[in-house]
Amino acid sequence: MNKFIAMFKFLETSQPNVIAVTKILLKALRVDVSPATIAISLQDHPEYPSLLAISDCLTEWSLPNQSYNITKDDYDPADLEYPFIAHSRVDGGYFMVVHNIADKQVTYSDEQSQKAIFSETEFLKKWSGIALHATPNQKSGEENYQRKITSSFINKLMAPALFTVFLATIILSFDYPTLKLGYISLLTFKLLGLGVSILLLIHSIDTNNPLVQNLCSLGNKNNCNAILKSDAAKLLSWLSWSEIGFFYFAGSALVLLALPGSLPILAWLNVCAMPYTVYSIGYQYTNKNWCVLCCTIQAILGMELLTNLTINPGIYSLNSAVPDIKTALTLTTCFSIPILTWFFIKPFLLRMAQYIPLKQQLKKFKYNSDLFNQVLTSQPCYAVPDELMPIVLGNPDATTIITMVSNPFCGPCAKAHQTIDEWLKVRTDIKLKIIFTTADHDDDLQTKVARHVSALSFLNDASLLEKALNDWYKQGSKKFEQWAAAYPIDYSEEMSLITKKQKAWCNLTEIIYTPTILVNGYKLPEPYRLEDIKYLLT
Repeated sequence: MNKFIAMFKFLETSQPNVIAVTKILLKALRVDVSPATIAISLQDHPEYPSLLAISDCLTEWSLPNQSYNITKDDYDPADLEYPFIAHSRVDGGYFMVVHNIADKQVTYSDEQSQKAIFSETEFLKKWSGIALHATPNQKSGEENYQRKITSSFINKLMAPALFTVFLATIILSFDYPTLKLGYISLLTFKLLGLGVSILLLIHSIDTNNPLVQNLCSLGNKNNCNAILKSDAAKLLSWLSWSEIGFFYFAGSALVLLALPGSLPILAWLNVCAMPYTVYSIGYQYTNKNWCVLCCTIQAILGMELLTNLTINPGIYSLNSAVPDIKTALTLTTCFSIPILTWFFIKPFLLRMAQYIPLKQQLKKFKYNSDLFNQVLTSQPCYAVPDELMPIVLGNPDATTIITMVSNPFCGPCAKAHQTIDEWLKVRTDIKLKIIFTTADHDDDLQTKVARHVSALSFLNDASLLEKALNDWYKQGSKKFEQWAAAYPIDYSEEMSLITKKQKAWCNLTEIIYTPTILVNGYKLPEPYRLEDIKYLLT
């Protein structure tokens, strides 16, 4: 871990700023990491959103980086390496990527600006002097980048593809020679109203949704929260006007598709909805706050009325607005579908919305390093003496020692080994010790693998030993003879003595499952998993 930057983990900023700036830096350095991986890795860091989170994630992507505390009084722009992430102390603190400083001008990018320019004097007023610079190499980037970026692209296409299929189904179902302008116009307004109503429902579930927030921030006097969170936004304590709008547009759109001749009934339904338009606009005017989505709904209702008055003459005939039994049943069914669907999925959506902030709160608690160390040191501590001859990987001089008690044929052990192996590729502050639990019988396959790996360790070739272990654990179906032939060794009686000692140690320490993880001799406590402690090991 970067020791210098650990001093600056308190340099936090807004969450979107951290993710955006990291993406900008990686793009400027031409390092390939998928956007999804960037967001997930940063959000999983215990110090997110901070400069320390960025530094550790860059290290994880094999991108060496260093932080500096630069004295601004006598700094020389020519001595700086570009691009770098600079920390600003204004507006609660935020990060920017500085691409260049020349001719008293600073070229920078953040989540709002790309390659923007402002004066060096203004930059020095904002800059705290903290800078993070990264130097890419041939290993920098995300493993399996192309596969992950393709998967991410396909996932992004799923929602538009489903909408396209839905829209195409509606378009292809029309008998175009019989369609009239009034029908097409009303169906268009119904679908537009349905889309806006869905955005209002999203707001009711998640007020922090980026899409809704961006729409609501249009203009200087817009405050959707002030309108949508008020008592006036609800008809009843359990029923909001946003939900009623969704029922209206979804139900009437279904009616239009099922009964094209129901235009008079829907026209009168639109008339019944117009008083709400007066109520909504009047409330927003009185409170001097405007909700873009609410006003859009009122505009659509008004356009429906205007269309009925101008394009569909005679539509308000009372005789044509009285439904027969079949029509009444169809109307009831069409309006019942969105009502029942919404009240069925609403509890699940509410629980999901509660889960996300709860997860973030629990991560703050779980990834507290002081709490982790306190819980860890309260666990039983086991000595792992060198006479056990464990397999040793990583930095032999590291003070943080992870001991893994492993079974060569254990699936979770293979996963744990892969996790630690990924850490060792980018970290030099960890030493791994592997002890095998075996039956210590000559005919036991576990014993044979353990003795073979121990013999390989005596060759003092760390890269060969690491490759042999990786190849063993990567096998889907474990084939000892084939693997052993690829890594030939000479057996000795000492190999039998090692498995005997390790078995006796496992019995003494009452190891009952694998993998058992020890951190500096202390057993990893619940609820921590190996994947959780990556950034808690210092």
